[in-house]
Amino acid sequence: MTTRVDALCAEYLSGLRAYLEEEGEAGLALAYELGRRAMMDRLGLLDMAAMHRAALDTVVLPANPAHRARYMDGASAFFNELLAPFELSIEGYRAALAASEERFQLAVSGATAGLWDWNPQTDEIYFSPHFKRIMGYENSELPNVRQAHFGAIHADDAERVAQSLKSHLETRAPYDVEYRVRMKSGEFCWVHSRGQALWNEAGLAYRMVGWILDITDRKRDEEALRTSREEMRRLSAHIQQVREEEKARIARELHDDLGQQLTALKMATSLLEPSGGKPVTVTHEALKGIYTMIDDLVQSVRHIAADLHPVVLDDLGLIPAIDGLVDEFSARYRIRVIRHLDPDSIEFNRKCRIDMFRMVQEALTNVARHSGATEVVVDIKRADPHCIVRIVDNGHGAVTDGARKRHSFGLLGMRERAALLGGEIRIRTAPGAGFALTAILPLASLEAKDAD
Repeated sequence: MTTRVDALCAEYLSGLRAYLEEEGEAGLALAYELGRRAMMDRLGLLDMAAMHRAALDTVVLPANPAHRARYMDGASAFFNELLAPFELSIEGYRAALAASEERFQLAVSGATAGLWDWNPQTDEIYFSPHFKRIMGYENSELPNVRQAHFGAIHADDAERVAQSLKSHLETRAPYDVEYRVRMKSGEFCWVHSRGQALWNEAGLAYRMVGWILDITDRKRDEEALRTSREEMRRLSAHIQQVREEEKARIARELHDDLGQQLTALKMATSLLEPSGGKPVTVTHEALKGIYTMIDDLVQSVRHIAADLHPVVLDDLGLIPAIDGLVDEFSARYRIRVIRHLDPDSIEFNRKCRIDMFRMVQEALTNVARHSGATEVVVDIKRADPHCIVRIVDNGHGAVTDGARKRHSFGLLGMRERAALLGGEIRIRTAPGAGFALTAILPLASLEAKDAD
């Protein structure tokens, strides 16, 4: 290296002497070439200044005083040309740095993730504008200090995030964590954060860059899906239990009601059997009693069949079936029912009738069991493009948060039936304000033509 520097100094001295004698473009071209070679040999500006000072001491200062001023001007021009490659290099570096900074700002402004850049040694940190918007702040509202974000992490998640960050910095384990962070509004949103640190030769992290994404909607969907699956499992178990209870109920009715009636009929008809070869005289009263028993048997069979599937649904349609259901409900529980049913406004197909009938039946059953109501309003009306079914009672109501828990299996069943028809169930209630259930069902589903 020293040999190259010495050679360069010698060439510089020789070139400067020749230039001062002729001051031509060739001399300046030589100065530029020497500067380029000095830059390639990684000589600094101080090295160039020292080389020029040595040349001045050798060539300019000993010169005739009459020529010294001209020599100084010529030496300055020669030295400036020597520095030209350095100046161009610096300008190029500055331009490249400016372009890089511009690209970085474009990337930050166009990123869908919130970017952060942290120096673990000084604790300096940068949050991009989108990072701050995820937390509900404008760019000027949230300071670039670490506590502004990490201090807003949910208390239940803070230790887990801190441990993940520590593990990344100390063992280089991946930093990839989901947590809740408090927004400007005071509410919490879910974010997914990832980051990567840079370590120096001593193994200390001197920089860490990462991003956050708002995953609140995804978390909400996951929670809704988890809740739905849990409800479906509970509903499935409940349905199985109801089936077993229904089988037991039908078995009891068959045994206690039909069985007893058939036994009585058998005993009555046995009296008509001849005994000892003597003919039996069948009286009108005896036949009338047998006919009454048969009528009771028929009525019992119809009652059991109606419980399993109301025949009136197929014979007369949905509205007459609900009319009959309301009459029976009002008479049994002594609850006044105000009904608004328009039998001609909607042409209900056969497929939807049983689901709608069971929804109204379940809603009225819940009123009788849980509400303490004295009056119920039952509305079924057309509101294009929907059919609106409302059952509203004047009972004691319930806490809104507990609406899904109140007779929850019945509500789950109604929600499932409404979903099968492409609709939804809405609940409105409050302590002392009664309970209002509204089913919003698409007419396109209810009036679709039945398949042949």
